[in-house]
Amino acid sequence: MKRRNQWVLFAILLLALINLSPNEKSAVVGPKDQGRTPEPVIPPSQETMRDNGKIRVVVRLPESEFNELQAMNEAFMQEHHAEVNLVNLPIKGSYSLQQQFELGESPDVVLLDNVWVRHYAAGGFLLPTESYYSGSITGEMLSASLAQDEWNGYVWGVPLDADPYVWVYQNESLKEMGHSFPASPEGWKKIIEAWGELDSPPYLLGLDYGDPYAVMSLLWQLGAKGQGKTEASDSFFNKKGLNEAVALLEQLRPYIINTGETGTSDQWLGGSRQNALIELIPSTETRKYPYREMKVYFPEPTDSGNKMWIAGRSFAVTARSGNRETAGLWISAITSPIQQRQWYEKTNHLPTIKTLYYQTVRNGLPDWVSASFVKGQGFVQPVMAKLPELMQQLQEASQSYLRSELTAKQYLKQLDGLNP
Repeated sequence: MKRRNQWVLFAILLLALINLSPNEKSAVVGPKDQGRTPEPVIPPSQETMRDNGKIRVVVRLPESEFNELQAMNEAFMQEHHAEVNLVNLPIKGSYSLQQQFELGESPDVVLLDNVWVRHYAAGGFLLPTESYYSGSITGEMLSASLAQDEWNGYVWGVPLDADPYVWVYQNESLKEMGHSFPASPEGWKKIIEAWGELDSPPYLLGLDYGDPYAVMSLLWQLGAKGQGKTEASDSFFNKKGLNEAVALLEQLRPYIINTGETGTSDQWLGGSRQNALIELIPSTETRKYPYREMKVYFPEPTDSGNKMWIAGRSFAVTARSGNRETAGLWISAITSPIQQRQWYEKTNHLPTIKTLYYQTVRNGLPDWVSASFVKGQGFVQPVMAKLPELMQQLQEASQSYLRSELTAKQYLKQLDGLNP
């Protein structure tokens, strides 16, 4: 009886073992399954890693630049398995980003002109970069670009590009007059006097009256930044230097043409003296004039304070973003060295990563870029939170003055009011 029970127990264990073994259907690949690769089973943790979520990015760009950004975005989505809704707002539209922030309808990422970064950071609408950006910013980015993104001890934006204002001029025509480019207030005084002695003096300078950064650069070049490299970043002009600059601008004003008006943007650098000899423009516009005789000049900051405004744009993550990790990953990818070099090639906006300037020939960067521009020497610019509002005031005052609607004394009074 005991032996019989042992055989029964042995049979039960054998049946259990057979049931646990893979059956023929699962262990053998039949003719219908040949050539097919079984789909891998992805653990839930890996599925989470592959799904980087969804973010909304809002920019305001010209169509050509938006198309380039869109191509970069498509590559990012394919590589990182994320959904990025890229929205381009009309450049002249009535959309108010401030209103969207206040209503709690802000996107995850915004592209801002640098002058607005501190404004929105002070309003509590942005996140500091340390909460979402894993790369190195301080020491790697152009100082002039990074300074505009700093406030209250934190950095609030990741610079995408830089667009310094430059002089473009007809060098041969200046030589015919017996002059070189006026790189100082004294040089401007001499060339203005020489220009006024011509029988039919045309336009000496081309300038967009509606561009306050161009006007501010001009005033700095004429001596308005009198305290030079030690000038505080919350001050536009030194009073003594401003008085001298406006007096010089008063002499220059009859010989300035407004390049911001329709039909006048190309009326310069001509062979005859019917057009402006010199123009003050953002560096992105230099491609419009690919003439061999054209010279591009970016002046070095000097002890007298001569410098130019350096514009630029930065990406920032909004305070209400629900996916800051993906937002930071997207910004890191779009602003990488490879992408910044490609962005320059397509848009003419200079990169903000310093290492790209160490081999300018290899990276195709212009030869007029100075070492001080890369190292950030002497480029202290106003960066206060009220800067957009103050630049609007400068724009209105400058347009009125250059159109002879204000006297030099009235204009000087309004400029004095810009300083805190």
